[in-house]
Amino acid sequence: MALDIYSTYYMLEAVREIPLEHTFFKERYFPTDAAMDIFGTSKVLVDYKKNTQGVAPFVLPRVGAIPVGRDGFDTAELEPANICISKPLTLDQLQNRGFGESLLSEKTPAERAQYFLMDDLADLSARISRTEEILAVKTMLDNGCVMRHRTDREDIYEDIEVKFYDGPNNPAIFTPANTWSHSTYSSGTWTPGNWYDDICSMIKMLTRNGRPATEILVAGDVGDFLMSDGWVLAMLDNRRTEMGRIDPKLLTEYVHEIGVFNFKGRVLPILVNDGTYESNGSDVPYIPNGTVIVTAPNVGKGLYGAVTQMEQDGNYHTYAGRRVPMHYFTMRPPVKETQLTSRPLFVPKRANPWTVAKQVLGS
Repeated sequence: MALDIYSTYYMLEAVREIPLEHTFFKERYFPTDAAMDIFGTSKVLVDYKKNTQGVAPFVLPRVGAIPVGRDGFDTAELEPANICISKPLTLDQLQNRGFGESLLSEKTPAERAQYFLMDDLADLSARISRTEEILAVKTMLDNGCVMRHRTDREDIYEDIEVKFYDGPNNPAIFTPANTWSHSTYSSGTWTPGNWYDDICSMIKMLTRNGRPATEILVAGDVGDFLMSDGWVLAMLDNRRTEMGRIDPKLLTEYVHEIGVFNFKGRVLPILVNDGTYESNGSDVPYIPNGTVIVTAPNVGKGLYGAVTQMEQDGNYHTYAGRRVPMHYFTMRPPVKETQLTSRPLFVPKRANPWTVAKQVLGS
């Protein structure tokens, strides 16, 4: 029996063999456990702990143990995003030489169709990865996200909002009292700019609630601001006091570490994001200018809901996975189309595991 490479089960295995495009925010802050975080249902269950910093009491020996309540947590059933894109393949495209193909190639249209299948799946998966990266960033910036689901018309859409806090105000937002200014030097003494105390306050917002604060993530313009601050350069060059060090490291193609700095006893690396994605023909930064995030790796998790789709047999089929493919065709006109769907949702493991400041350099 001939193998049908266009069957969904075959393409599912093929998609799993395609390496996912490397992402920073998704992989570092919202890793996915394939055994626990990929659901076989359209909705996903989300558990995240509330702020609990209870202590143990002193007890007289004759009294015995004092019962304490169990840590509180919230459980919600949420609808993940629905990301669905496709690529058509026409007869004209199959009859022409493909990208990278030899000028004297003897490939038939049928052979080219097989090549296009894998190439299209890889391209569609990479596009979804970039959308996941945007979703991960927005979840951190807003402590939730608004997922705009489009139709084939620009003016018809539906916004699905998810937020991970109660009430109208986001408790993970830090608002600086003033626009950040550089440090000043007078009479042989440096006076740190207001940015230093603001970052220290952002760190305390996390640590006082038992949240780890192990790194600072800033937009490209904020990274330039810090590296042009005279006090920063003076302290990093001070051998008498370990205030930090300049040790540039490239973490990904668009995130690098400029060094570590001492924030009132807490030494944190400063990571700078220069990454952009294309939207309507323009390059948009993943982190908006003037943004600062204090957090730690693995503070969230990436969940995936199941995908239900109607296939060529006229029946609905449901699949669990990060990427779910489908291939369909029409006779008139003669067109094949490869589709890839993903239903991600990125959630914090505990409430408010990050602190965010926006427009610190002014609007």
